[in-house]
Amino acid sequence: MSRIVLLIIIFLAACAQAAPADLTGPVVEIPQEPTIAPPASDSIQPPVELSPISSLPAGPITMVALGDSLTQGDGDESGRGYPGRLLDMVNMVRSDSTITNLGQSGWNSDALINGDQGIESQLDRAVVELQNATALGRGAAAFVWIGSNDLWYLYEYGGEGNDEGDLQDAEHFAVNMDLILGRLRGTGAVVIVALVDDQSQRPVALKGEAFTSITQDELARMSAQAVRYNEIIASKAGQYGALTVDFYHTGIFTNSATLYDDGNHPNAAGYDMIAQKWWDVLSPLLGP
Repeated sequence: MSRIVLLIIIFLAACAQAAPADLTGPVVEIPQEPTIAPPASDSIQPPVELSPISSLPAGPITMVALGDSLTQGDGDESGRGYPGRLLDMVNMVRSDSTITNLGQSGWNSDALINGDQGIESQLDRAVVELQNATALGRGAAAFVWIGSNDLWYLYEYGGEGNDEGDLQDAEHFAVNMDLILGRLRGTGAVVIVALVDDQSQRPVALKGEAFTSITQDELARMSAQAVRYNEIIASKAGQYGALTVDFYHTGIFTNSATLYDDGNHPNAAGYDMIAQKWWDVLSPLLGP
């Protein structure tokens, strides 16, 4: 081999060792497992309590009344109940206001939520009407009066009254009030909810004329359960920014002058007083 050829071979070998690697192929990135930080201990908070609405927009307001026979107006010779009377009061300061009376005789809080007797849920209908009003910037208010039939049915049909049954019923009622007040306040409407009376003191209860299976012991339990209900109502009202109207500290349901002949429902004079109590809570929100 000539000296020239040998030099060429040595030169080419040196070049091959120094040549960079081929980088023309695709670069493949190996994905890294994402690091997920554990949630902070305070990242899950209980629901924030809502503040009560202190005033309603100017102009007419939309009102919806939910409840049982006391809302429907049983015992009122005029058939208007408290909602019709309340509407008259409101229209004196907010003309062209409206009220829809969804009350149904015999309904308890379950029926108000789910519907009954082939009639749609009061709660669902109220939410739609109130949302339609607030979406237009119109003032809206809901009036809730429920619990009377929950109490009647607990002791008439719930078997023998006992502590465990009373507590379970109170827990169930609390869940229902959560749902009712939460959904109504979610519409942006003012919500006013009634504290129930001690119906064990109504003449119909004392005489045993309607719910004949309720014993004297169960009447005492009903009286205590009404207190539990009112504690629940007041607590849930505070949580959801609802206002309350007090029918517990009233003589409407024990005074013959304000009761219908059945000793259970108000008469016209009684509904006059009832409408006035709702008005006393609502009127400060309507302005001068």
